[in-house]
Amino acid sequence: MAIKDVQKYIEEQGLVETTDAESEKPIYRKPGFEGIRSFGEMEQIFSQFIREHRDAKRLNRAQMGTMVGLHETIFARYERAFSKLQATRLIHLCEILDCSPVEMIHAAAPHLFGETRREADDKLKLVLRILDMPASTASSLLGMIEGLVGERDRSSQS
Repeated sequence: MAIKDVQKYIEEQGLVETTDAESEKPIYRKPGFEGIRSFGEMEQIFSQFIREHRDAKRLNRAQMGTMVGLHETIFARYERAFSKLQATRLIHLCEILDCSPVEMIHAAAPHLFGETRREADDKLKLVLRILDMPASTASSLLGMIEGLVGERDRSSQS
């Protein structure tokens, strides 16, 4: 069942009405500490991220195209932000480039990670360290964190 008051939801989520070249109607977005990036700006950031990571792996566009299952000129559209990057393609590219989709999302929308640039960057570093941990270490850390959060929750209820 849908919520009754969408305006209340918008306010509670901190969304603001804005426009974007890709939409004829107004849309609602969450402003970040860098303002509201357009969808086109985010696509540019994704394309730069892909290009930089491809270069770092010393892969050319033809090699990437082969691994992605596209002709090199079609793959190049992603690096020029001409083609929109769908979530499934983003995941596929991250598999090939050995990076986390979290890194790419952070590059385009850091405000989803924290209130300030520093907080967002710190949280990204933390997430990446957790992803690199052995499973047993991650499990132990999770248990410790849940214990701390549980203690805090109990003390706030007193």
